[in-house]
Amino acid sequence: MLHRQTPGALLALLSLAGCAEDLAPADAGTLPPTSGAFTHETGADGTITTTVDATDAEAWQRLDLDSGRSVDAGWDLAFRRFFVRTNGGVSGTAGVQVAVAEGAFEDVTRAPESGWSAARPDGEADDDEEPDTVFNDGEDDWYDYDPETHTLTPKDRVYVVSSSEGRFFKLQILGYYDDAGSPARLRFRWAEIAAPMSTLPDAGPGMTPDAGIGDAGVTPVPADAIEVDASGTEWVYLSVAAGVVAVTDPATSTDWDLALQRTDIRTNSGSSGPGFGGARRDARGLAFDAIEDASTLGFVTDAVRDGASPGRIETSVNPAFDGEGGSPAWYDYDPSTHRVTAGDRVYLLRMANGDHAKLRIWRWEDGVFHLSLAPIARRIETATLEVDASASDAWRYVSLRGDGVVEVTEAATDAAWDLGLSRTRLRTNGGTSGEGLGAAAESAATAIAELTSAPESGWETDVDSLAEGPPGSPTYSGNPALAGWYDYDPATHAVSPRAVVFALRSADGHLAKVQITSWADGVFRLQYAFAGPGATGF
Repeated sequence: MLHRQTPGALLALLSLAGCAEDLAPADAGTLPPTSGAFTHETGADGTITTTVDATDAEAWQRLDLDSGRSVDAGWDLAFRRFFVRTNGGVSGTAGVQVAVAEGAFEDVTRAPESGWSAARPDGEADDDEEPDTVFNDGEDDWYDYDPETHTLTPKDRVYVVSSSEGRFFKLQILGYYDDAGSPARLRFRWAEIAAPMSTLPDAGPGMTPDAGIGDAGVTPVPADAIEVDASGTEWVYLSVAAGVVAVTDPATSTDWDLALQRTDIRTNSGSSGPGFGGARRDARGLAFDAIEDASTLGFVTDAVRDGASPGRIETSVNPAFDGEGGSPAWYDYDPSTHRVTAGDRVYLLRMANGDHAKLRIWRWEDGVFHLSLAPIARRIETATLEVDASASDAWRYVSLRGDGVVEVTEAATDAAWDLGLSRTRLRTNGGTSGEGLGAAAESAATAIAELTSAPESGWETDVDSLAEGPPGSPTYSGNPALAGWYDYDPATHAVSPRAVVFALRSADGHLAKVQITSWADGVFRLQYAFAGPGATGF
């Protein structure tokens, strides 16, 4: 693009005469405080600070720097999520180019003589299919990305934009989040500066288009693997038995077990569906073909993901695949190249009916999955756990579904726990102790392996009238069926666990069994097993 030095720009250049004050992008009286998705604030030195609502994942918000207005034609920059597009090269006909300036924002008073670039075809450094610009090219984006927190931090960098009208503006991106932490609320400051002393060269032809990103075939894909195209905006639903299935209302249907959309994965559970689904990573280090069963313990159900992190929309997903809780996501991500490749990981899947399956994602190419999915046996194992519940003024909480001791802030509303312990007191997540479906019943079994089915009677929910000690002792909320778990010797004041096994209902109403094998001054040793969702026996 040839530099067009207008008479106005020449007069402005002469009036600068080497001083540090910037030119005004528009007359102070004509710059609107708001225009479309843009909000402007003008400082005393003429610098404009703009916030753009770029949260729409489909629509671009286009800004004309010459007028400060949101426009459809004659725009210079366009914003969508963390992408910044320029109206030049392969992205438009306005001839807009961008360069990176040296020095602090306040010290940049003239456009640079070199380093200019227009939008180019998408290169191989990323897989976003967006044209490459000085702002976004997959190699040196405007932000630094933290893969642990999934947050974007603007680089300390000043850009200079040549506008569609031949004027020059310096611009610095200040933030990606608003005060509440919501993403895609880009904030940047900008001001007009003097033109370079020489004309700008034409941007020239773009680069080679992106050839696509996969895992380069490092892991061979089995011949019987399923190919699932989840590259669009709609979720694709799968059944372990039938493969891809059509689902009219996934929120009410149990015909599906797994759902895919780009890199997101759901199971038919929790916030995604009405089924008994769930998932967890297999930690045994076994090859996919060697896995024949899975323990009922440790599955996590779907939950709504926080959308405050950049590039992560608020949606229902299964945390086991999403990299929550310190465990890796199903994919490996290279922040320097923005490449997504399938991780060498096998996942255990709980289907909508509560039965188990195994999942291996072999390859992922721009939303197209190559995966293997097969049913496996449900295995009920007995776990041993020690719980220090010696504090008389506090409760410790246990998940019998596989998490062991869990931290609970509000026991009355938290569904993560199934059994509560404090000194000799026990409670379940139901009745007066919690909002769950918890209950307990004493069985006739004296060893945990002897209890193979749920008791037909004797089930009790929690009440707040139990007393620990002789008549007149303070009452607490606990389960009456569990109150008799121990024998007490008044002569020695010794507490000894009875040889008894209790059947419990978890917070979500499923069958478990517990036996207390030892107790020492509030420290419990437990054996427990979880039958799994929908099961009526062990």
